[in-house]
Amino acid sequence: MNEKKLKRLFLIKRIIFVAIIAYIVIFALMNTSYLSVDNLRRFGYSARTALTQTSASNNDVLTYSSEDIPVFTPFKDGFAVLNGSQLSVYSKDNIRLSYHNVSFRHPVIRVSDEFILCYDRGGKLLKVFNSFDLLFEYEFSELIINASVDNSGRVAVLTEKYGYKGQLTLFDGSFKERFLWYSADTYPIDVAFTSTNTLSVVTIAQEYENLNTVVYTLNYSAGEERGNITSQGTFPLSVTMKSDGSVEVMSESGLVSFRSGGCNTVYTYGTRTPHRFYQGGKYTVISYRNSAQNDTYTVCAVDIAGNRLFEQDFQNVRAVSALSDAIFVLTSDSFFVLDATGTPVSRTDAPAGVTGIVPGRRKLILYGAEKAFIYNVTDFLKQH
Repeated sequence: MNEKKLKRLFLIKRIIFVAIIAYIVIFALMNTSYLSVDNLRRFGYSARTALTQTSASNNDVLTYSSEDIPVFTPFKDGFAVLNGSQLSVYSKDNIRLSYHNVSFRHPVIRVSDEFILCYDRGGKLLKVFNSFDLLFEYEFSELIINASVDNSGRVAVLTEKYGYKGQLTLFDGSFKERFLWYSADTYPIDVAFTSTNTLSVVTIAQEYENLNTVVYTLNYSAGEERGNITSQGTFPLSVTMKSDGSVEVMSESGLVSFRSGGCNTVYTYGTRTPHRFYQGGKYTVISYRNSAQNDTYTVCAVDIAGNRLFEQDFQNVRAVSALSDAIFVLTSDSFFVLDATGTPVSRTDAPAGVTGIVPGRRKLILYGAEKAFIYNVTDFLKQH
């Protein structure tokens, strides 16, 4: 009897193994770009978890200290979490794939499709990871201002530089120093990979009593500066790269779009002042406070061209965000999902104490001072 059970168990394992191989072959045929070594390791980890029947049902809430609130970011089909002492990478099943010790006073995390970039803003240390391993570590002689990573593993880093307003260092996909650029006249604040062989560096320039935003275009393959565009009287409060390759600057008066042909203000706040905002590749979402007495806020969604898609009022808005064609609004007691026209898709009771939203391809995180709640995005988009 025991021998029959063992044979049956062996057969079941063989079937599962064949199914896994077939699954990999299908992915190879359907989506070759998926088959990176890192993705295969993630897949293998998930397969082992399934075979050992490891449960992830209790992993949908993360707790932490209010004195060291982590930074969350979507990564692949899961997410990554960074605080001053540790980076943790999670799978789509909310299972921790890896963790790495760090020592950052002001931790920043940025990701591309394949890489996780972590650095200490105002410090000197920078690290690059995949889902499991530390791939690159570098300690600069000057303080780090900002950095970015692309899908090939190239890393662009802005640092302070004696005798200049700042310096950009580019490392190639093998993490070898490839290109240096020095800013003599303007102060760099952010950098992004915007197209093939191209970097956009956002800087601030002082002109008498005014502050201007200047965006430089650098071709790191040719090793040269291709040009710059200046927006007079614009101070950048926030910067993002849009899905069409343009750079959007959120200023004190509105949204300014920088493209190869120049720059223009595509949206203005009017007499209102933004309360909360989110800048994404497709949409920018802004909330304005209407009344201090009853905590009424107007939420507005704007597309890349600056077209206002809708405005809608909510009570006690805590955060706004967007993903694809879904707009998210978090209030003191509810989590709302709207489509790009402002039509309601769903409303869910919000966990007590949450104040932020981090949406990703598969996961959505609502976080507060001591807890983060992990959801599947599809739980909120079933009506789409």
